Amino acid sequence: MKVELVLASTSARRRAMLAAAGFEAVSIAPAVDDGALRIRHDHASENCCAVAWFKGAQILNDRARMRALAPNARFILSADTVCVVNGQVLGKPRDAHHARLMLESSRNQTQSVVTGVCIVGIEDNSRALFADRAVVRLGDLSDRWIAEHIAAGGWIGRAGGYNLEELVAAGVPVECVGDPSTVVGLPMRMLVPILTRMIGGSVVSS
Repeated sequence: MKVELVLASTSARRRAMLAAAGFEAVSIAPAVDDGALRIRHDHASENCCAVAWFKGAQILNDRARMRALAPNARFILSADTVCVVNGQVLGKPRDAHHARLMLESSRNQTQSVVTGVCIVGIEDNSRALFADRAVVRLGDLSDRWIAEHIAAGGWIGRAGGYNLEELVAAGVPVECVGDPSTVVGLPMRMLVPILTRMIGGSVVSS
């Protein structure tokens, strides 16, 4: 029997990552505009955890909606990801122009990618907050590649304006030190054992 989660996100990639690990998730978009919240570069881990908590709490407080969409859910999982480059925090781009500026500022730079996670027990209000950090170095992104990436919409909804897996698949010069899934949006190496422990072993392994 798979355990059903509420994923406080519309990210298809996050949902797929959970499914690959044996977790069934129902996506519900939280009414929290994380782009409007200020993340400090020197407190990125704590701030991302706080944003993740805000997302989860909003879903938890809207129990009628949650029960209508996910009546068997026992936990709410939420997350927030940002990139920090030279002391500047890069979240999700506001538009194509903003995405271009992000990618240009990240060219030949090393960035710290932080994902904060919150897991909330729906019935007992149990809670786990944690964050993971990975280091990404983007190489010499060409103006042509950036233009094509922007035109294709590869920046939409992605911290820093990119998806690590797509960069690797396209042969774009990129290096990652740490858990690549943290960069993609969920730190699976940390998340799976924590979530499994909270659930109590009722998850089907992949």
